[in-house]
This record gives sequence, structure tokens and C-alpha cells, in this order.
Amino acid sequence: MDLWHGPLSDFVRNATSRALAPAMAAQWIAYHNDSPKTPEVRSWNNSLDALGEALRPLQELDLGVILRGDMAPVTGDMGLRGAPGVMLEYHLPLSGKRIDVLLTGRDAVGVPTALVLELKQWSKVDLEDDLATNVVMQGAEHAHPSEQAQAYARYLLSYHEAFSQGAIQAASAAYCHNLSPGSAGALRDPRFEPLLQRSPLFCGGEEDALRDTVVHFVGGGDGLTVLEKLSSGRFMPSQQVINSLHDVLEGNREWVLLDEQREAYNAVLDEIRRSHRHEGHSVVIVRGAPGTGKTVIAVQLLASCLQRKWSAAHATGGKAFTTVMRSTFKGADDLFIWNMHVRNAAYKGLDLLLVDEAHRVRETSDVRWTPKLERAQRSQTRELIDAANVTVFLLDENQFVRPDEVGSTATILEEARAVGARVKQFDLSAQFRCGGSTEYVDWVDWLLGFRDARPAPWGDRFDLHLVHDPRDLDAYMAEAAEDGHTARLIAGFCWPWSDPKPDDSLALDVEIGTWRRPWNRKASTKKRYKPADHPYTLWATTDEGLGQLGCIYSAQGFEFDRVGLIWGHDLVRRDGSWVAQKAHSHDRMVRGAKEMQRLVRNAYRVLMTRGIKGARLLILDDETRDFVQRALHGMR
Repeated sequence: MDLWHGPLSDFVRNATSRALAPAMAAQWIAYHNDSPKTPEVRSWNNSLDALGEALRPLQELDLGVILRGDMAPVTGDMGLRGAPGVMLEYHLPLSGKRIDVLLTGRDAVGVPTALVLELKQWSKVDLEDDLATNVVMQGAEHAHPSEQAQAYARYLLSYHEAFSQGAIQAASAAYCHNLSPGSAGALRDPRFEPLLQRSPLFCGGEEDALRDTVVHFVGGGDGLTVLEKLSSGRFMPSQQVINSLHDVLEGNREWVLLDEQREAYNAVLDEIRRSHRHEGHSVVIVRGAPGTGKTVIAVQLLASCLQRKWSAAHATGGKAFTTVMRSTFKGADDLFIWNMHVRNAAYKGLDLLLVDEAHRVRETSDVRWTPKLERAQRSQTRELIDAANVTVFLLDENQFVRPDEVGSTATILEEARAVGARVKQFDLSAQFRCGGSTEYVDWVDWLLGFRDARPAPWGDRFDLHLVHDPRDLDAYMAEAAEDGHTARLIAGFCWPWSDPKPDDSLALDVEIGTWRRPWNRKASTKKRYKPADHPYTLWATTDEGLGQLGCIYSAQGFEFDRVGLIWGHDLVRRDGSWVAQKAHSHDRMVRGAKEMQRLVRNAYRVLMTRGIKGARLLILDDETRDFVQRALHGMR
């Protein structure tokens, strides 16, 4: 999707007459059923007018160029043979990002090329210190504009069919039209020299150099032909991305499929083959308790489809889980997306969409800035089904932890039947976490009221013990580290979760007597993180996470050899029943929900099943601790 495209001559004429922004606004309204915000329209006017003036000398040689037609070669002093094509506000496939401007044509040696141009209205930019790689504008951190443009170009090369298959090359540059060369010192600091060689930066007053770059990359004609190839391309990762994913899977035996996992895997591939024969959708539901290997199936399917040159992506509703998956599969990280990014996906644009943690699917993808007229058009479940020939939902119906999470077998079946989709369902039972003990997971379900029958003992396959002092949890973490095991402290959301202090240290929010510890670091809204540097990744995978506690939103989707769990006062046992105590919860969304008791039970079920080898459990409420101690009798 884009808001405008056409030949360079039309762009220059419309941009410099200020007719382009109204045309883009009209396209926005047609697409979103609502008007764009005034600041955005103002930004279009200002930036596109500046770019139009900068490129005006090139359009004098724009002869024989028609919209969506073949381009007649011309020659001139500047070396242009036909005009570049122009595309504005291009939405990257399966991403929430948009490219400001794409210029298309052939480069100096005749190779079809798209030049990604990032536009900025900045007039002043700073650096935080001599170590910073982000720049600071009006107190907030931003990626360098040239880095932003380069990232978009790399995304196209890695994930857009026309680029990943070699039909079009990509280049990038940035144009800060309100920034004078004398004020660009931060952006041209020596630390950015390698970046600027690959993705040049142009300021106001440097339009001659900008035009030279445009001529070099896209001044060789066929602009609209290249543009058409770009517009018709679909999401399709490059071989390099596929190899990166394959290398991780091949190097880690944890990603091997066994038994019923293999059955579900084979059935999904069969559905994709069937979809290539006929129209229509297929929906596959894969259900399983924590530790049954749902994510293993998803990632193996993702790799297998891409190796077969079928288009596929992995989506979840959990930011922490997606972030760490992106960090795990470096080089293939943009294959892992959020459910919200599927909202505007092309209808059946993918062969396969894998919806992991599908219990976290929301009722809709609407957010607070969604235009009023665009709200409630489709459920998020319907969006996910519509995006692919085959959509696989992998879920555990007792893991939703927020009131707006509605992922369930019933909801999926209802939406699948509404579109006439074929439906298959698989239930996983083999346990790969919690010491491989299905009995332990069954005991957790029985303890929390999700099943009636008391399970058989699990013996010594999972090492669970209650402790009476938080320092016992510290000792357990230290013991795990000595044994070379991964381990983390986790807790119910019973304490405030503070932002980092001005000196970047963490507040000791979790207090139990004189014992005090911080939650894991919150992500700053003023910083831009790479997946490997995101606070969720650092907590789950590096030593920085030791000594910090993760709540349900940090821990869901992850597993560790050992966990130390603090069970707070938000869920207590009273008179033979579970009672949620609103006054002891600091989870704002859950605290105000009618079904708070169910949500908190789900949260503790998730937290109690994060361990692979064992766990230590500190329960702060006496009556609850006594109940759990009695329930443990005879199980180990």
C-alpha cells in the first residue's frame, strides 16, 4: 500500500504546487475511512515541497513518461534516460513501518534499482556522548536518518520478493531539508563515517549532491516499469535469511520435532500443498499445555516453508517473546512479527502464517490512535486468517493473562467457519519442560482449579520445593549458576514497576521485609533498541537479568533450567476457593477486569511452568502456603 505513485515529472509538479498532500490525504481517507492528522499533512506539504524543488532540475528531461506506462528513453546533459518513478509513504510488507519516498529506475550501469529516501524536518540534532550511536532530537533518541533509510533498504532486500529474488536492487539516502550543513555536525560525526559511505546524508543547500545521487542510482530510465515490479511483489524472504534461520535450527537439538509434533507439522505442510490446488482457506489449531513444544513446531514450519520458496511469517501477541525470538534468529529477525502488523496485510498474501501464543490474540487490532471509522471492521482472528492460505493457531487456552485477550478454540472455529475454511486440530501431550513431567503440569492445573482429578505423582522428574525466605531464592539462583544452568527470579505482579532512575539504575520495587530487588528493566519510549539489546532480551538471556525479577509479561513464552517464584497476595486461598485481591495487584488492566480471578490464576499457571529442571516457590500468604504444602503431599 502507498499513498501516491507516478513519474517524477508529476511528482515535482504536484509537490511544488502543494497539490500532492491533498491527493495523499484523499488516498488515506479511501484506505482508512478517516482523515490523517493535521501535523502529518503539514509534514507532507513541507517535506515533499522541499524534495520537489530539489528534484525540479531533473524533471526538465522527463520526456515521454506516462503513469503506469512504458518509458521512452531520452538523453540530456545530466545523463537521464527517462524519468524515475516515485512512490510515497510505502508500507513495508507485514510491518508497521512506512518508507517516506521510493525513487525507482535503472542505475548508472542499467540495473533496476529503488532508492529509499528518508525525509526529516529536523533543524537541530545532538549526540548524548562519545559512545552514543543514536542521535538526540528534542530530547528523544532516534536512529540516524541514514541508518533508518538503510534499514528499510535492507528489509526490502531481505523480505520483498522483487528484491530478494534479484529483480531489483536497493539503495538508501537521507535528506534533512531544514538542517544546514553547519548544524549537521552530530549526524556527520566520524563515528557515522562508514554508515554515510553506504547511505549518504544531504542537508539543505546540498541539493546538487542529492541530485547526483538520484541520477547515479535511478537516472537510467524505466522508472515506472521498476515501480510496477515493486508494487506487485509480495513478502518473500531471501536465501540469506532462510539460511540464517536454518543454521540456528540445525545447531540446536531443542528444535527437533518428535512424535505428535511431527504429525501436526506434516499436516500443515499438506494443507499448504492443497491450497496451491484450489481457492479457499485452511486453519490448523494446535493446542498444548506449557512445554509441549508448540513454538518448536512453528519455527520448524517457518524454516521448511521458506526453504520450499513458500512465503511464511511467525506472529505473536507478546512483545517480550517476539523480541527474544528476533534476537535468537539473528539475520532472520523480521520474520517474527506482531499480530497487530497483520492488520493491513494483503489478502492471502502469505502461503502460511504461524500465530504462536494464539491465546493472546486480541478481540481487535484497534489501538487508541486507530481512526474512529476504521475501528471494529474485522476481528484480529479474522485478520490473521485472511492474511494467508493457511493459518496455524498454536495456543493454550489457560494462558491468556489480559482481559482483552480472547484467543480460544471456539473463537477460531467461529471465524474459520465464517470464511468457509477447512479446519484441522491437533492436541499435544508430550512434555518437554518441567522435567518432561506431564504429571507436574497436570498437578499445577489441578492446584489452580483447571482440572478436577488429582494427577499421579511426578516423583523426582521435577524438583519443586517451597521456601520460607526470599534469601533462599538467591541461594537457589547462585547454585544454578555454579552448575551452569540458566535461572531467573519471577513473581506475581504485586509491586509497582518503576521506570529506571535518572542515573539509569533500577528502583528496588519488590520488597519483602528487608529483602529488596528490582523488576527487570523497562523499555524506554525514548530509545530505539535492536532485538539483542532490548531489555526483555537482556533480562532473559544475559547476566544482566540475574538479580532482577520478571513478571508475567516478561516471562511468558520463555523457559529456564530453574526458576525462583514469588507468589504474592494477589491470589490467595480462602474457605476452599481461590480469591483474587484487587488491592494487592499492580497490573492495572487485570485489576479492573471482571474476570480478574481467572486472569491471575492463568498468570500463576504460566509462572509455575517456566522451569525445565526445577523451581523454588515462596508463597507470602500463610493460608495459601499451607494449602499448597498439603497439595504437594505425596506428589514427589
